[in-house]
Amino acid sequence: MEVIKMKVRLAYPDKLVIVEGGRVVVFSGKLVEGELEEVLSYAESGQGVIPDELREVASDIKRAVDIMRMQIGIRGREVEMPVY
Repeated sequence: MEVIKMKVRLAYPDKLVIVEGGRVVVFSGKLVEGELEEVLSYAESGQGVIPDELREVASDIKRAVDIMRMQIGIRGREVEMPVY
């Protein structure tokens, strides 16, 4: 069984966003971290308690993660999944 691990980096003029191992890290003058599931949930529903820095990029993160999932055929919310 193989596990696919996704790593996404998004660059903005004023910040860098890294998604890896179920965590989201934003560098924008200060370091802000959060759980990927919480950020995706916020992007889908617009509700949740996450830092403003994560709110600003939540929809971009969801779009990037969705594109990566489509490319490797993952459906659902799992970022890491067994591949047979």
